[in-house]
Amino acid sequence: MLLSTLRRVAGVLEVRSFASRFFCSTTSAAADVPGVRAEDVADEETAAEDPTAVPAVIYSQDRLKTLKLDEYPFYIEREWWKEGKRMTFWSNWRMLRDIRRRQKTQELASERMRLKALKFNTILPQAIRDECAEQLNALHKDSHPKLILNLCQFTGRRRGKIKPYRLVRHEFRRLADHGQLSGVQRAMW
Repeated sequence: MLLSTLRRVAGVLEVRSFASRFFCSTTSAAADVPGVRAEDVADEETAAEDPTAVPAVIYSQDRLKTLKLDEYPFYIEREWWKEGKRMTFWSNWRMLRDIRRRQKTQELASERMRLKALKFNTILPQAIRDECAEQLNALHKDSHPKLILNLCQFTGRRRGKIKPYRLVRHEFRRLADHGQLSGVQRAMW
């Protein structure tokens, strides 16, 4: 069952239909697709000519390993899916914007720290300090650490958070009342 599922997933990369749409011959397409042998393409061509013939299985273990379809997760991850560009992943767009700011801040943090140290170094000549200040101002606007917001992880609300749990007070109370927060219970006296 698992192998048939993998074959269906790998069917997206079917050589014959891809080659017939974009290339003049199937052999040139076979050279471009990793894990496809020329014998497999030749078998597929003969199967296309004779409709009663059983098609050759071009999804060998080598091809599944090349496409990394034999490892968990058994699906092809899309780059846009990993980046979280789907609205169901974040509670609102403000949260997605905050994630982008965090990534940009982490990416440019070392550069920003160096330029800031050079800018405020009074031993250096003023021309060098001014040039560092210009480069610091030219950095991406989302790389500034003060723009990072601490949002509620469920609602994306900015105010009324309980810091250790990273939750807004309404969600904290709802989860605590139902016993879904570790180590939290209603006060009783």
